[in-house]
Amino acid sequence: MRVQELGHGRLKADGLHWCDPIGAAYSQWREMTNDQRVLLMLETAIDLAMQGFDLGDVLRAFAEVSEFRALGTASLPMCRALTSALVGQCLEPNTMSFEELLGANRRKIE
Repeated sequence: MRVQELGHGRLKADGLHWCDPIGAAYSQWREMTNDQRVLLMLETAIDLAMQGFDLGDVLRAFAEVSEFRALGTASLPMCRALTSALVGQCLEPNTMSFEELLGANRRKIE
């Protein structure tokens, strides 16, 4: 699964094609603040998980969007969720920042 720019095809997971008219294709997207866009992405992640898409795949795809990835710094639950998805370990920013956790633990799993 991956996040693509407007007009670049469909998302694919487990042989299923999925394309949602929200996000950049959503008419209100350009009027939204970044916080509103991130909230819409969170809502979409929950929706996709409930439709059977792997939540880890969804989080890895959405983490490519810098504003979504920044949730790992802003929120302890999102730090744990994103580190679980990105490095395979549920980590907390006790002694390192979110990005430092990713960097240090990516090297361990590569």
